[in-house]
Order: sequence, then structure tokens, then C-alpha cells
Amino acid sequence: MENEILTVTGLFDSHAHYFDRRFEQETDGADLILENEVFSKGIEGVINIGTNSKTNRLCIEQARKYDKMFVAVGIHPEDVICTENIEEDIKDLYSLVDNIEKRKKNKIVAIGEIGLDYHYEGYQKQLQFEYFKRQLELAAELDMPVVIHDRDAHGDCFDIVTEYKNVKGVFHSFSGSAEMAKELVKRDWYISFSGVLTFKNARKTVEVAECIPLEKILIETDAPYLAPHPYRGRIKHSGLMYLTAQRLAEIKSTSIENVISATSKNAKDLFRI
Repeated sequence: MENEILTVTGLFDSHAHYFDRRFEQETDGADLILENEVFSKGIEGVINIGTNSKTNRLCIEQARKYDKMFVAVGIHPEDVICTENIEEDIKDLYSLVDNIEKRKKNKIVAIGEIGLDYHYEGYQKQLQFEYFKRQLELAAELDMPVVIHDRDAHGDCFDIVTEYKNVKGVFHSFSGSAEMAKELVKRDWYISFSGVLTFKNARKTVEVAECIPLEKILIETDAPYLAPHPYRGRIKHSGLMYLTAQRLAEIKSTSIENVISATSKNAKDLFRI
């Protein structure tokens, strides 16, 4: 497996969370993995994705250590807590991205991870709507791409993003239908695939990959989660992403080199890197 990882120079991980506590709890830490299993193996880039005020800043701190790590900052729907916090949260987010020089200094290339999540009982739908729309408005104002989290909320996510015609981005670890993916691609959105694409029960995800052009596809880890087969259930890092690229190459009847080149270019185009 180690030799295979060495063959994937140029892969771009469009979505990871290297601040996640699992790296400290289950490994020797994110820094050792990034140094020994990611950037030394030829990974072309990583977008480190924040989820709230604290993790947004952790992402910025980590990215300062690595030339090829970049940052997205946002408020994840699972981090939406109460109505009283929204003005403070949006103000804090705005303070990270309110001018180009600040974004360049902190390597911030997108607003994310933002969106809707209806998976767990007790979610606050209207509050999620408000946070989502406020962050899309911020992206529109600043002309920044967005990274969308959509879990069990496909119809509402689609309806909301299409209200903001000047905002574009990527639906990460896409779990919607092929029809939804095709409609998003028509509107110049990107679709990203994680290790889920390699799962034996991922028929729906494979159908999506089959029906959209390679020019609108990104690949990701969602590290430390969603490790590809045969590592499913273990901690994920960008060095394992070659398995997702390999599976995508099979689905698209092309070479892994072509998948690596195309998806890396797509990520750089979207995030203006």
C-alpha cells in the first residue's frame, strides 16, 4: 500500500478537518500524519475546513505550518445552537474574511462548512436556515466560493443555494440523487466524493459519479472520517485518498492519472489557488 500512495503525486484533498480530536486520541497527532503521510507523499493541496469560531481559528493556525494547506471558515449546521448567538457568530465570521489582504494572510479560500443537517432528532430547521442564508449572503458580498454540508436535507439545500445565483461552490461528500447532481452541475456547482465512493453499498453515489462530467468533480477525505474500503472505520488522512481516485477512475473508464490531474485542477479553479 505504501508504494501505491507514492504514485499519487498531485492529488488535492478538497475537504478535511485536521483539527479534529480523533487525531490526538487515536494517532500520534495530526502534524506527524501531515508531515509523514500527506505532504511528503506528494499531496498537492488540502483544504482544512472549519465548523465554528474555535475550529475556524484552529484551521488557520494549522495552515500556517504548511505551504499546501488552505482554509475554509464557516458555521456548520450541527454547531448552530440558539437564536441569540447568530449576530455574534456572523460578526465573528465576517471579521476573519472582511478584506482580501486578511484572507490572503490567513489562506482563507472559501466559506464553509455551511448548510443543513436533518439527521439527528431535535434539529432546529428554521435556525439552520437563517445561519445558512446569512453565510451565503456573506459569500455573495465577498465573491467567495462555499463548501456545502447537506445531510438528509437535499431538497431544502438545493432550493436555498439556487436562491443565490451569484454564489458557487461544492457539495461535499455528496449524498443526493443523480438528478440533483445534474441540476447543480448545470448551475456551475461542483460535486465532491469522499471514501464513501469505495463502499460496497454505495450504488447511489456511484450513479452520481457516472452521470456528471469529470470537469465538475472534486475528491476529498473528510478526514478523519469516511475512510475508504478496505480502511473503513479507521481514521482517515489525505494519503489514503488514492483509493477514492482509483475508484473514480474505474467508474469513469479513465486512468487514475487523469482523475488526479482533473480533480486537482478543479479544486484549484474553484478555490482560486
